[in-house]
Amino acid sequence: MNILGKLCVVLLFSAICCGCGHTNVSRVGLLSVGDLDSRTIPSTAEGPLLIGKDACKLGGDPYYLSEAVRNALQGTEFDTIIDAEITTKTGLLVWSNEIEVKGKGLNSNAFPKAGGAK
Repeated sequence: MNILGKLCVVLLFSAICCGCGHTNVSRVGLLSVGDLDSRTIPSTAEGPLLIGKDACKLGGDPYYLSEAVRNALQGTEFDTIIDAEITTKTGLLVWSNEIEVKGKGLNSNAFPKAGGAK
């Protein structure tokens, strides 16, 4: 194999290892698995930073935002995330794709109901 062929092989191998990936960051105001019916979220709401991830499986199963949110809330008393930052990472190989959620955890039961609803 000549030097040009070896260089092409090295470049191809490097591209596959690096993943030729893309990262996208989005902001979302509210993600919840709780009951928010008639509830008002105070503008001063604060909570601890929660982080959750979901990734593609080797068999090609996709990743889900809902699963990343559930993973972030797992093991906490919270059911809502506010001021969320959602990062999606894609790569050349399907199993390198993932989604990550970061945001402030809140409990929706602590929010007041609008108009005195019960």
